[in-house]
Amino acid sequence: MKNFLFYKQPDQMDCGPTCLRMIAKYYGKHISLQKLRDISGINREGVSLLGISEAAEKIGFRTSAVRLSLEELAEAELPMILHWDKNHFVVLYKIKRNNYYIADPAKALIAYTQAEFKKHWLSTIKNEKKEGIALSLEPTPEFYQQEGDNDNSSSISYLFKYLYRYKSLVIQLFVGLGVGSILQLILPFLTQSVVDVGINTRNLNFIYVILIAQTMLFIGRISVEFIRSWILLHISTRINISILTDFLAKLMKLPISYFDTKMTGDIMQRMSDQKRIESFLTGSTLSVIFSVFNLIVFSFVLVYYNVNIFLIFLTSTILYSLWVILFLKRRRNLDFKRFDLSAKNQSSVVQLISGMQEIKLNNCEQQKRWEWERLQAGIFQFNIKSLKLGQYQQAGAFFINEGKNILITFLVAKSVIDGNLTLGAMMAVQYIMGQLNSPIDQMLV
Repeated sequence: MKNFLFYKQPDQMDCGPTCLRMIAKYYGKHISLQKLRDISGINREGVSLLGISEAAEKIGFRTSAVRLSLEELAEAELPMILHWDKNHFVVLYKIKRNNYYIADPAKALIAYTQAEFKKHWLSTIKNEKKEGIALSLEPTPEFYQQEGDNDNSSSISYLFKYLYRYKSLVIQLFVGLGVGSILQLILPFLTQSVVDVGINTRNLNFIYVILIAQTMLFIGRISVEFIRSWILLHISTRINISILTDFLAKLMKLPISYFDTKMTGDIMQRMSDQKRIESFLTGSTLSVIFSVFNLIVFSFVLVYYNVNIFLIFLTSTILYSLWVILFLKRRRNLDFKRFDLSAKNQSSVVQLISGMQEIKLNNCEQQKRWEWERLQAGIFQFNIKSLKLGQYQQAGAFFINEGKNILITFLVAKSVIDGNLTLGAMMAVQYIMGQLNSPIDQMLV
């Protein structure tokens, strides 16, 4: 079976059109989500199975809405759309060894056991048999004859256009990063010379000179950091305004019908999340580049001092990276959940404030308050899951990282005792290890 391409639903009510988009892509056609929204009759309550069926037939599918038992589902042609948890739509794209492979547009590609699958899908009982609702889709010749839309959804170059506008400031920033790295690179050699030359020869004047040089380097590094912070502030502020202005301009050009199908919380949450885009462009991206540069430079310096210590560092870094990668999928799923809960919370607060008169007229204050409290309970449960996941990841990472540091400290101390390394070189290696640990943390955590 060919690989199944997953799409994430951008808004709370987009599960139906997104499922249809994934199936269309499975059969070789990229159709924009907006087009599927328009032809499926989506509104603030989402879309019905009938709406998905009509939209599918408009783009060339032959559809059939059916109730199936688990045995009948095993014989059905996949992929197909399932009515999930009585209020959601997902795509079933594979069944293998009693495992059911689901593309959930609100989460990710997930494999369920048969017991788990039953809880989510089976919703009715007929002739003492539990059944679930499904929509089968079969492409017709008309589907293959139509033109697909251009797929630019995965292009990240669009985001970097914002950085390109301020390329002169970015160049200045990189110059500052380079100067800062060079200044940091000199420090371990100065530290070694203080111990190996100044202390061993009891040359106080030499120590004065080195300490003055270190002081000047510290002043230089602080100056570079101050300048870099000012440049970064200018870039981030301008990009923040540019992204938000472009979003508002695009929002204002949309037809009134668009706002009939959107929850207020979705739009507000998107405006809040643009800060994360700004942080990615001006913070995460530049920090990773700086970290990679430092990592490469100080790795060569560590090899110069001791190859064995470098190999231990490299091995522990690979283990550390693999441990963090193990949690990426679950962190991504929690991130999707965070957006969903935040959007619902925003909508609930807006409805409470703006619709207070209507709420009081209908005497439903208590129901609305309970609804808000249930949301807060859901957010609390989400925070617990997020904290637990973070603690598991942190515990493993801490064990690997500190174990590496203890082992390297032992080997360096042993090398000094055996006469293979000077005391100054030992202090320089410890400084280098500190400089190497920081980039790894910035890139992976």
